[in-house]
Amino acid sequence: MNLELILLVFGAIFVNTILVFFLVNCFSRKKKLIKFPKKKFLRKKIWIISPIAILLLGYFIFAIFFQNDIYHSPKSKFENGLNLIFFADQYPSEEEFDSDVSELVKGLRKIIPWNSFSNYNIHKIFPKSDRVCKIKTDNERKPTLRCDEKINRNLEKLELARFKLIVLSRREFQSWANVARLENSGIFFSLPDPISEENSGVQDVLFAHLMGHAFGLKDEEKFVLAKAGGAPHTPDGPNCAPDEATARQWWGDLAANDPEIGYFPTCCGEDDFVKPTQSSLMNLNSGMENFQANYGAVSERYLFKILNYCFSPEKTKYENDPDFFDRYSEYRECL
Repeated sequence: MNLELILLVFGAIFVNTILVFFLVNCFSRKKKLIKFPKKKFLRKKIWIISPIAILLLGYFIFAIFFQNDIYHSPKSKFENGLNLIFFADQYPSEEEFDSDVSELVKGLRKIIPWNSFSNYNIHKIFPKSDRVCKIKTDNERKPTLRCDEKINRNLEKLELARFKLIVLSRREFQSWANVARLENSGIFFSLPDPISEENSGVQDVLFAHLMGHAFGLKDEEKFVLAKAGGAPHTPDGPNCAPDEATARQWWGDLAANDPEIGYFPTCCGEDDFVKPTQSSLMNLNSGMENFQANYGAVSERYLFKILNYCFSPEKTKYENDPDFFDRYSEYRECL
């Protein structure tokens, strides 16, 4: 409970106590309405037990039906900043939730390009109900977390035009994210245990991978988590091309100057598609033997542009980067 809720509860108890005291006094004087037992000890029991029972009942009714979801937003927000909304699922305490949020954000800001970006607006929602999300197994390769549409009520209260939702859950499931670009989308992150020094590295890598998906990066691997079809399996860039000829058009300038960038097979679940790196944060299956905790120059350039064009106070113009805005027309909203 937060301080406001505690004050409300004690205020309600105080008012109820006064009310019960008044009613008992009133009825005890009107013998026609109620007759107390003659024995003093029975009368004392009624005086003590009745108010306590009524107060306990009132307290539980208040706690169940009138406890509010807890919202925390930054006191000073960056205009046009990147809004990250963290939502707690099955957390035993707000303190644990706050700690995990802090650790994930800290880990993300160690990775290019997130480390050079500062316009983060971190919002946190600790809901009163733990029934907003549930584990789904039907038609899924692995158990996954799905949230009810009523979560939108929580999001609407923040009145944010553009955001990324991050559901942190104490349940065990396959973490996943919507593959999106500018549109609002979700990350669903399984954290059965609190983040610690022992597991922070693994969690940082997975969270960065999912953040990449949330802004349009594709899986640079054979086995993807999403169902067949749709954006996760479409080789429309920035880090997955349908063939080498297209890849050379998209990142040939970087490949000419960076030995780590090339034209490698397999991305978006298809061997025939082409990716720019053999190992990166977007390849957590087949590339682990030579794993590097970065996105690679192609994806980094793409993310840098999004952060600068859409989430910084400085405005850009179409003429500054026409190729980018023609290729990714949805980002014209940021102009």
